[in-house]
Amino acid sequence: MHDNNTLRILIPVLILLPLLYFRLSRAMKPQRLKLAGLWIRPAIMLAAGAATVAAAPPPTATIVWFVLAAVAGGAGGWFWGKLTLLHVHPEDGTLMSSGSQAGMVVLVLLVAVRLAMRAGAGMEAEALHMSARVFTDILIVFTACLFAARGLEILLRARRMMAERAAAAG
Repeated sequence: MHDNNTLRILIPVLILLPLLYFRLSRAMKPQRLKLAGLWIRPAIMLAAGAATVAAAPPPTATIVWFVLAAVAGGAGGWFWGKLTLLHVHPEDGTLMSSGSQAGMVVLVLLVAVRLAMRAGAGMEAEALHMSARVFTDILIVFTACLFAARGLEILLRARRMMAERAAAAG
């Protein structure tokens, strides 16, 4: 029989593998982007992360972990956003995006690192003097900053592309 820690790792992996497969296959196909709405997802992610932390402020001793999670999430998200391919559709001039293979590798690695951190910290939570709630909140901050930075990088690059296109056109 499997011990509890093995099941805690195995079940999320078995759930995430099919989800990642469908996400990766969908992300590789070009999709239209609406420039006006690109700021919405990063704003929602940051607001959700902030609301989670504000609902139960963390102990002062764990603030450094929240800062590290925010910085790591922001850096990973910015890098991931740079790997997203953007182009202007030649026929109708709409902004298009598609994931790159390198971006998909980054996504898979981030999921693997997050699962490993979750499993490792879950086993070592007592040694780290951290409750499961605080650790979960740290992961929420990491994820919120990851997706917000990715969205912000794509937004800024998309605005620049569309401005360059408008300047070239007239």
